[in-house]
Amino acid sequence: MNHPPHLMIDAGGTKTAFALLYDGKVFRCQSGGINANYTPEADILRIMAEAVPQFPKEVIIKGIDYYGAGCATPQNALRMESYLRMFFPMAEIRVWSDLMAACHALAGAREAIVCILGTGAASCHYDGRTMVGRAPSLGWLLGDEGSGTHLGKCLLSAYLSDALPHPIRETFEERYRLTRELVMHKLYQEPKPNLFMSQFAPFLKENIAEPAIRQIVTEAFTAFFKKQKSYYPSCDGLPWHFTGSVAAHFEKALREAAETAGCKIGEIAGDPMEKLVQLEMGD
Repeated sequence: MNHPPHLMIDAGGTKTAFALLYDGKVFRCQSGGINANYTPEADILRIMAEAVPQFPKEVIIKGIDYYGAGCATPQNALRMESYLRMFFPMAEIRVWSDLMAACHALAGAREAIVCILGTGAASCHYDGRTMVGRAPSLGWLLGDEGSGTHLGKCLLSAYLSDALPHPIRETFEERYRLTRELVMHKLYQEPKPNLFMSQFAPFLKENIAEPAIRQIVTEAFTAFFKKQKSYYPSCDGLPWHFTGSVAAHFEKALREAAETAGCKIGEIAGDPMEKLVQLEMGD
């Protein structure tokens, strides 16, 4: 049975994924990242304006579920709803935290600790219906341990401190054409240093067999569990579900850190949107 056209949006710091479900079909596209805490209004409107013309012209969207980074606060949720209404004035719009995408996709109606490890990091205690507890979101400057930005920051710190073994240091410099001066310029004089730092996560993945690289990753995930566990003292025994590119690409190291921390990993999915589409389509 077909349902009214329904648009799902999953907005993170690096990319925004759109999935339009209609007549048993799925239309997908991507645009730039949106974080309601950081992304300027002009950039948000530009990103939406780039995506909307790509949708099938004959489809009238009746409902929208927007899952967005930075949308845990009522103020940001209302602001994002107002932006969406500029493009979809007749649609029923619901704005959720990006964590709720992971909750709906991975936990469903079951209680769990649900986490995101992508460009940023976040976690919550989900009771099967709503978030009943959530770790404070301190962003990349004061938190986000275990995220892509944090991993990149740790790698750059080791590089700038001459703590990387010479072969790895040379490979890193050749791959990214970096110098100490260029790194410092990008970190302290150019916009969006968090995205600059997060781009180095693939290098860590490719060189994970190197002891120095393995140590960086292990310490980052250990820091994640140490901080996040402190927010859920009464949740021992609950599974920890993860979404996000970092969780998916570093699954083995993440599972090892979880075991050391005494946490039980549940499901790991790189992209919650795929799960959400499957649930919506009844697959």
